[in-house]
This record gives sequence, C-alpha cells and structure tokens, in this order.
Amino acid sequence: MRTQRSLGVLRQQVWPANGDCEKHVTSIRELRNLLLYAGVDKDKYEELLPSIHEENRILLNRFSLLAAVMFFVLTVASAFYRGFADINRATYLFCSVEMLIILLCSRFVLPKHPALVMPVVYVFEITLFAFGVHISMLHAEKPAVSAVAFLLVSPLLFYDRPIRLYALIAIVVAAFCGIVIRFKTPDVAESDVWNMVTFGMVAVATTAFIMSIKIRALAQSKQIEYMGQTDLLTGVKNRNYYESRLREYPKLCTSNLCCVYADANGLHEMNNKHGHAAGDKMLCEVAEAIQRRFGKEDTYRIGGDEFVGFRADGRLEDLTLEVDQLRRSLSAKGYHVSFGIAAREKVRGKVDMRDLVNEAEINMFADKREFYRKSENDRRSR
Repeated sequence: MRTQRSLGVLRQQVWPANGDCEKHVTSIRELRNLLLYAGVDKDKYEELLPSIHEENRILLNRFSLLAAVMFFVLTVASAFYRGFADINRATYLFCSVEMLIILLCSRFVLPKHPALVMPVVYVFEITLFAFGVHISMLHAEKPAVSAVAFLLVSPLLFYDRPIRLYALIAIVVAAFCGIVIRFKTPDVAESDVWNMVTFGMVAVATTAFIMSIKIRALAQSKQIEYMGQTDLLTGVKNRNYYESRLREYPKLCTSNLCCVYADANGLHEMNNKHGHAAGDKMLCEVAEAIQRRFGKEDTYRIGGDEFVGFRADGRLEDLTLEVDQLRRSLSAKGYHVSFGIAAREKVRGKVDMRDLVNEAEINMFADKREFYRKSENDRRSR
C-alpha cells in the first residue's frame, strides 16, 4: 500500500495535472503564433495575406516616395557642400535612383503582381540597412549611428511575420559586426559591436510587440469591414455595399452591363409551414447558387428574399441560358425563384444603373406573376 501511494505521489510530481498540461500547450501555441504569425493563428494570418500585401504596397509607395525625395535632396545638397556630404554624393544618388525604381514598381507592377510585394519590401529594407552600414564605414574613425537607427526603424515600417524580421535583424547585425571588426580600429569596432548587438535585441523585442499590435488591428478592421459589407445570414454582400458600389459598375465594363434580379418565391409560406430555419436554409442555398454564377463581389442580398447580380461585358443570350440552368437546379431542390434580366450598352462611358436595375426588377415581377398564375403555385391554394 505504501509503495502504491509513493508511486502515485511520484507520478503526480513527474506528470502535471491535465489542467497544467493544457496551460503549457496553450502557452506554447501562443508563443508559436507570436513568432510565426504576430499573435494570430495560422488560418487567420493566411486569410489576411491579401490585405497585408495591399497594405504593404501602399506603405511601400509612400515610403519609397519619401525616401526618393530625401536622397535626391541630399544629392543636390552634396553638390554645394564640401566634406561629409561630398563624400556621400554617389551613395545618395544611387539610393535615390533605386527608391525611384521601387516607387514605380509599387505603382505600376505590384498592383498586378501582389506576390512580388514582399520581395520588393525586403529590397527597400536592405537598401536602408546597406546605406546605414556604408555611411558608417566611410567614417571608420567614428562610432556608427545611422546603421543603428535604420536597424531600429526599418523592421517596423511594414507588415510581416516576426520570425522573418528576426532573421533579417540577425543577418544585418552579424554582417555589420563582421565588417566593423574587419575594417575599423579595435576601440571603435568594440563600441559599434556592443551597440549593434544591444539595439538588435531591442529591435527584436519591439518588433514582436508592435507587429502583434499591427496585425491584430488589421484583423479587427477587416472583421468590421466584413460585417459592414456582408449579409450575415447568406454570406453574400448586403444592401449597404450594393448601394455604395452601384455607381462604380460603369467603370468596370467596356461595352455593356447585365443585371439579374432574383426573388425567392414562397419564403413566407416556407416559414409558416416548416419554420424559419427552413426559410433561412432556402435563402442560403439560393444565395450560394447565385453567387457561384456572378461571383463574391457582384452578388447582393438587397431585401428579405431578393438578390441582385451583375456581369460586365457579357452576352445577354449566354446569361439567359445560365439563368435558365440556375432556375432548373434550384427547382430540383424544391426552391422556386423568379428571375428578371436586363442589359445596357455603355454609351459615352455611362450606364444608367437605376434604370438597368428597375428593368430587371420589372422583368422579375413578370416572371413571378407567371409562376403564380398556375393554379398549383397560386398563393390562395396554400
């Protein structure tokens, strides 16, 4: 008995309680997410990637413009000043040209190729680091200041995974320390190495903290944006987003614009007979079917059982066939949806959107009357 009791005590000491294990696992998971995904989980970070790339492209556009102007001003100023600035003139000119190239890429190339955003961001940051190291080495008898300043600031300019920024900071610190030990006097090199290592650790700590705040704030803003634009029941865009985008459609088409107006028949009867859960299911399946045809950004729920979809530069004949197929597929599930179709040619860059939607709605009502004209579909028989 005593031996069994002793083994039980030993087991408790060696193996923590289930609650403690869960706490350890949670702590490890949180640490992993902090290092790899700035405090959010992997799925959320991957969901944010398009937004991260777009935010970085906008920031790159702004910072590269600011840097190009700064280096250009320094290049011009160095032409009229002897000494420190005169020595750096070629460096200023090279950096101003490179920043101008990055600026042009951020405006004309990266919007079409978002996968290239992060490589260009790294080129921008490495250029700043290299500039700081180069300036420090031109004056080997003095302690480095600019390299340390860029080390602290550059990792905080953009959105990125902290682990990548840590690797970049480590590479910069190691490269800088190797260069100053090789080319500077021992007393200055020792001071530079200590300063760079110290502020490198500061950069790692601040990067972890600030990047977590930035990514979480971006995730929260996207969640608010999603809730403001999306119908939470069906997942398609809501009426608010529909009203805000309506005037943009003439800019999205080159020749014509088509509109489909849909109304789910029998929602009220479905709710009364089978309950609201059945009615909600019908709306969700109808919305999903329409969204598959018109896309996530061009399908809207604008009323209780009313949906609108748009297609730019499509043939009316093809769209009519698609709507017929959509009608039959929904009918096979026991849902009856009335559709109205309208199209407008783009004249002098304009499309009368209200007139287009109104015509599609009128055609939908005609289709609905035809549906209920049949005795088996007459509301009075229900």
